[in-house]
Amino acid sequence: MPAGVVTPEAVLLELPTVGVATRTFARLLDLALQGVIFFVLVFGVGFLISVGGSPELLILSVVVLTIVVIPITVEVLWRGRSPGKALFGLRVVSRDGSPSTPRQAVVRGLVAIVDTYLTFGFLALTVATATGDTQRPGDLAAGTVVIKDRTGRSAETPVAFLAPAGYESVVGHLDVSALDDEDFALIRSFLLRVDSMDVDQRHRLATVLAHGVQRRINQSVDVAITAEAWLVCVASAYQYQRGNLLADAALGLAPIASPTR
Repeated sequence: MPAGVVTPEAVLLELPTVGVATRTFARLLDLALQGVIFFVLVFGVGFLISVGGSPELLILSVVVLTIVVIPITVEVLWRGRSPGKALFGLRVVSRDGSPSTPRQAVVRGLVAIVDTYLTFGFLALTVATATGDTQRPGDLAAGTVVIKDRTGRSAETPVAFLAPAGYESVVGHLDVSALDDEDFALIRSFLLRVDSMDVDQRHRLATVLAHGVQRRINQSVDVAITAEAWLVCVASAYQYQRGNLLADAALGLAPIASPTR
């Protein structure tokens, strides 16, 4: 079933979430790699036991490290991906489409102890099959979905975003230092696709995205400006503070995005 979410890299308009089979194969690959790590760590533990370490404590440490600590750490550092997900082009995102957070990765990892390891994957498979967006219990608890990642697309042509007429002061006062390149790519991708959307869809997605960015930078949206125009201001402020693209556009060296309606 399609899920109306937005990836960190691109606006996804009803992109279908990943099926159970694909998720299962990705998980099996992750489990195989975890098995290799487990046996490597056990070999090291065997050496520690031989020099006087506590066998029970060391083995428990290896188990926790292998099935909890390492998967959570990888998902956090790799922004919603794991080796298996990367191979199959998958990514974990928040249910509203924003990038998954470390807290969500921890919740998913802890619930996996039950829905994946203690039940040998039966609970995860059963629940994922029953939910429209193939969410396992860990996803339901964390508020996440697994989608098809689109980071493999070739880089797009740089486009400059100028402040909407009359809102130059808004750009000048926006602090977008909390945003990163993936956040900007999300805003950019939406703004470059608005002309292909119907009015209701365009307004709905602009509102959702603007509220998400607002929370990220801890600034409110001026009620006198539309959500879409405010996003253009954010994109313009980001480009102004991060590089010379706007200057290049002024010299005719970079294309300028069409004004928002």
